[in-house]
Amino acid sequence: MSKKPNVVLFFVDDLGIGDVSAFNKDAQFQTKNIDRLAEKGMKFTDSHATSALCTPSRYGLLTGRYNWRSRLKSIVAPGDSLPLIEKDRKTIAQLLKDHGYNTAAVGKWHLGLEWTLREDGPDYETYGLDKEYIEEKNPEHIKGRPHFGNTTAEPYIRGLDIDYTKEITFGPNEFGFDYAYVTPASIDQGPFVIVENNKVIDIPTVITGNPQISRIKSDTWRQWEPGVASPESSPYHLPDKMQAKAMEVLDEFIEEEEPFFLYYPNHLVHGPIVPNDKFKGTSGVGIYGDFVLQLDSYVGEVIDRLEEAGEFDNTIFIFTSDNGVSSIAGLEDLREQGHDSSLGYRGHKMHIYEGGHREPTIVSYPEMIEAGTESNHMVSHSDFFATLADLLGTDLDDDMAEDSYSNLPLWRGEDKEIRQDIVSSAGNGAFAIRRDFWKLIMTPGDGMNFAYDRNLDSYKEVFQAAQLYDLRDDVAETTNVIDEHPEVVEELSKALEEYVLTGRSTPGEDQANQPDQPTGDWEQLAWMSNYEEYIEKLNKAYADDKK
Repeated sequence: MSKKPNVVLFFVDDLGIGDVSAFNKDAQFQTKNIDRLAEKGMKFTDSHATSALCTPSRYGLLTGRYNWRSRLKSIVAPGDSLPLIEKDRKTIAQLLKDHGYNTAAVGKWHLGLEWTLREDGPDYETYGLDKEYIEEKNPEHIKGRPHFGNTTAEPYIRGLDIDYTKEITFGPNEFGFDYAYVTPASIDQGPFVIVENNKVIDIPTVITGNPQISRIKSDTWRQWEPGVASPESSPYHLPDKMQAKAMEVLDEFIEEEEPFFLYYPNHLVHGPIVPNDKFKGTSGVGIYGDFVLQLDSYVGEVIDRLEEAGEFDNTIFIFTSDNGVSSIAGLEDLREQGHDSSLGYRGHKMHIYEGGHREPTIVSYPEMIEAGTESNHMVSHSDFFATLADLLGTDLDDDMAEDSYSNLPLWRGEDKEIRQDIVSSAGNGAFAIRRDFWKLIMTPGDGMNFAYDRNLDSYKEVFQAAQLYDLRDDVAETTNVIDEHPEVVEELSKALEEYVLTGRSTPGEDQANQPDQPTGDWEQLAWMSNYEEYIEKLNKAYADDKK
């Protein structure tokens, strides 16, 4: 082989495992191109995002580290936030770049950017806004500036205080990408601009969006939040624009001698659900299914281009989703038509249940992976880091990819367990730990409860060892057996606590987690036996480091 394998990481948004017909024999539409990738590679039926939400799962994917170790303990980072990934932390892109790869990110970034803010504050005049009205609605502290913690909130209109004429001082380029063409966040989250190599390519001139948007119900599934916007970022045209750019970058990479890494965090099928006209009606189950088929066509174009160039066999093509299907997709209506986006697993995006984080993962690499194969072993998105490092013969430092295990034996066809366990997190930051067939959930509900007081007693009501499921016979997580197996609860609780205290779940020197600022609480750990002692120690170390 004349060069190292190329890597294409096609990371889609809010696609349920049941939305891919290669995983769901009863799917009401056929994802023929994603299925084609499965026919050429390996399906992973027990593959998990580190979180049931998009920002944290992207952190876990690119860093090989559980997302809850970062400053973000729940929910997502907004589009106008500072970078979530620590500036001294190595990403997959930097790993590959160190090995001579050309690297590019095209699509949805959603990990924060170091914006330059306007010296004279928010710009009300350009957008014809009533300053007094807007400031009355805006919170005192905005999430992600600089804290990602639990006392920050969302502004009424996103992006008013950014100087779009100035370069972003820390973004994808600084995290290892030679080229970046991205939106700050999801297709429905402002500011609605495109950033190319740390520059906004079209200055926003208008305000758009619906302040009553729901990200839970499907009554506003074709709308987006209020924010400043440029014409280049219309949600009706943005997906095609990003696909065209991804294909352009792919063409350029194919012409080069060096191996390449194309990270394509696709915006589909996140809301607003607005399929192109040529896909409307093609799925037979409504516009959500049509949108999935639009995504499927994008995958097919990438496969075709690699095959035409003779690069497919020497390309590691990874396809997966960032979390489970979103509830805005109209799940009840889809089920009435015979389509189950969660494939029988309980829950959806944001939920701690399997439907929130079990993903339709496919890896094709004809030079190593046998076509049409399947692995039922438990794997995590965080594992891609160590897997690629292993493939390249690189040892990882102790402060890199602390929760990443190499899946290379599985790629080679070995039937062996790679992970002893896996940790997942929900929308409110609640934990679950899975070991073998046992899954312990550290909250009484689905992971969407934010209605608690800011005190330890209230924390302990919401964040406690409350559910235990035996996935051998109960993959739908319907029968809570926590009272029957106290020894399992104790074992898994101790394992999770150890992973928190040591800052890693792989062998190596202990590492430090980031505290939850500005309050210093990390309420999702209230179940720990030494919670108060640990929080005090964590915050003291953080304060000492800031001196």
